[in-house]
Amino acid sequence: MGKLDLQGQKIGFLGAGAMAQAIGEGLLSSGTLGSRDMMASAASNRFEGWWTERDVPFVTNNHELVNCCSIVVIAVKPHLYKGVASALASLGHRYEEKLWVSIMAGVTLSDLESNLGMITDFLKRVVRTIPNTPVKVRKGSVGVTFSDGCTDLDKDIVNTIFSSVARCTEIPERLQNAFAAMAGSGPAYIYQVVEALADGGVLMGLPRDLAMEHAAAMVEGAACMVTSSEGKHPAKLKDEVCSPGGSTIRGVQKLEEGGVRAAFMAAVQAAAERNAELGKQ
Repeated sequence: MGKLDLQGQKIGFLGAGAMAQAIGEGLLSSGTLGSRDMMASAASNRFEGWWTERDVPFVTNNHELVNCCSIVVIAVKPHLYKGVASALASLGHRYEEKLWVSIMAGVTLSDLESNLGMITDFLKRVVRTIPNTPVKVRKGSVGVTFSDGCTDLDKDIVNTIFSSVARCTEIPERLQNAFAAMAGSGPAYIYQVVEALADGGVLMGLPRDLAMEHAAAMVEGAACMVTSSEGKHPAKLKDEVCSPGGSTIRGVQKLEEGGVRAAFMAAVQAAAERNAELGKQ
């Protein structure tokens, strides 16, 4: 998939909360889109200030947004989007052809097509994805699944949108719930790790600010080592830090006793199962 110049495209965020804001911030900061190339809508004006501070048009009329945008990013909560589609359908308007991009956890392409069918006769171009919040700092991860009707141009558009703010990979739909449970929910797990490491530093006498800053920097650096260390397995990188009889292997022993790896695996499993549940609601 290639990258395109998206200037002049009109992208609408149907739902204006945290994830829409994260993507919008990433697109603006990367220069991929200008503020007037985007638009956001929500049922209330709760999020209006965030968007208008960045000179991005904000409306509380979903019809206005969908009607004037060629690319619609569906960013509402999974359990709310059917109601949003029904409300739009009640207006009796059939929308022209658009590229529909869902960032809702658990919602399948077939379910999207079924509900979008209430408001449009053009349903060939539908995309399922679930990005994570680090897109806001252009360090996100996103797995993308395209419907059969998506063109190569559609794929280039979606790739350009998300690769500007994330590591973007096309995956089969059967992997979406698992991908979302690992990469989509993963930041919450790692925030807990950073907090716990900082707490450990404070326990042993480090000032709180110093401990937090360097716990976060260490996690970022370790992640970069995994992605840039000539294909080294994380276990190999771990072994390189653990000197025989040293302090690090003593700490690793305690993590093993605490079942840290099993806990992370269980967290991903639980989140994947919940994603599947959300898609059925």
